[in-house]
Amino acid sequence: MSLVREPTRAPLHDARSGMPLDAVKYWLVSVALVAGAFIAWRSHSMLPAKLFLDEFIIRRFITGELQSDGPSSYGTTGWLYRVTGLGSIPEVFPILAYLVFAAAVVVAVGWRTIPRMSFPAIGLAAGSLLLGGVYLSQYSKEFFVLPLAILLLAARRSWKLEVAWIALALLYATYVRQYWYLVVALYLVFRFVLPAVKSAWMLIPVILVGFLALVVAFQFVMGVPFTFFRTDINTVLDYDRSTQLDDLVPGLAIPTQWVNAVAMMLWIAFPVWMIFSGDVVQLLAGTFMAVCWALAIGRIRFIVGTRTGAVLPLAFLLAFLMVQTAFEPDYGSYLRHITPQLPLFLALFAATAKSERMPS
Repeated sequence: MSLVREPTRAPLHDARSGMPLDAVKYWLVSVALVAGAFIAWRSHSMLPAKLFLDEFIIRRFITGELQSDGPSSYGTTGWLYRVTGLGSIPEVFPILAYLVFAAAVVVAVGWRTIPRMSFPAIGLAAGSLLLGGVYLSQYSKEFFVLPLAILLLAARRSWKLEVAWIALALLYATYVRQYWYLVVALYLVFRFVLPAVKSAWMLIPVILVGFLALVVAFQFVMGVPFTFFRTDINTVLDYDRSTQLDDLVPGLAIPTQWVNAVAMMLWIAFPVWMIFSGDVVQLLAGTFMAVCWALAIGRIRFIVGTRTGAVLPLAFLLAFLMVQTAFEPDYGSYLRHITPQLPLFLALFAATAKSERMPS
């Protein structure tokens, strides 16, 4: 099924309601926009306190109650909120942050193209807006990832903007999250591999070799197992252990670490265990991300061997997923970190939609 319908001469109608389907689609997106804004506005009173643990720390850095002597992800984030003035508007910030994210979603799909979007695409856009209301309605590190996602969307039309994105991503790695060095490195690999290969199947050996290189680098250059940072976080941080990400096979041998890395990539992209957990929230979140990745994988065949605007978002999403297998302690953390990147999924779908045709 196509994510986007080919233009028609007249709006399609729902025979049961008599309402044009174009209007239904605009209505659904508009409802999601409003619902996301409401969640952002009421987030602190209606969402579990465990979702705001990072915000509690960041606010203490904003006020100066906590300080860091050197580069610190929380310290840098608190400093950014102070110098931008955003730290002084806690009542308004949740809505402001959500509106920035919502604008990125609309830019990614294109407001005028909504009538050509299929209902699965509408569902993904709506789900993205709701997740944005949950995870971006607070002082977080993720808010400062949003400009990077927006810049990468713009970079599809300018190599100069792509260079600027790389520079800003490296700055983000230096002062906030060091694993973004790996994200940028793998992004550059996929950036040049995707146009070079002629078949989507060729990405499989690229990913397998990439994981082997990462495992070897962690073990012999950094002196730690590939999952060291993920398991180390598990022992010291308070997080949702019901969605904890554990290795499939016990052991620290290089082949074992490699198998676990590959399995974790699939485990994160397709969290079947969450879908069948019996928890409604986990069911919805797991299904949403599984559909996102299933549709993204289904469109790789339209991207490889080309230099279309879909190459950049796909290169980043693959790189980010590979790196997160080494660092995410639980699925809730993965959802938090992937939420600012959801517009890239939508941009990928929009860029490849014209390569498909609805069945006659």
